[in-house]
Amino acid sequence: MTLEQRTVPPRSTVTLRGAPESVSTARQRVRELLGEGHPAFDDVVLLVSEVVTNSVVHSCSGGGGRVAMTVAVSSGAVLVEVSDAGSGLSAPHVRNEPDAESGRGMFLVDLLADRWGIQGDGGGPRTVWFEVRF
Repeated sequence: MTLEQRTVPPRSTVTLRGAPESVSTARQRVRELLGEGHPAFDDVVLLVSEVVTNSVVHSCSGGGGRVAMTVAVSSGAVLVEVSDAGSGLSAPHVRNEPDAESGRGMFLVDLLADRWGIQGDGGGPRTVWFEVRF
């Protein structure tokens, strides 16, 4: 294959309503993009569910605002970015409280993602991203 024949890695961006039903829409989009045979399928679907849920529940995008999710697939990793309106409160953080009924989403991101981070907030837009290598 010549350099001119290289293909661009699959990339998909979707804008979701800041509502609980958008979490299943985000999972479905990832399932379609990756396909069930993809080596990072289970981890990415789970982490998308957690991060989009955080945006819907804990950001100003909840209640019908907008959440954007971008998924980029390369030959060795899947990168997911979830952007929302931010909250003005504390940024998402890892919470390791085994008895808690909620709040363990970022713990799972920290456990399963090879890299992750947060960009922005402080009262403005925020993006939580993670990368799962395979």
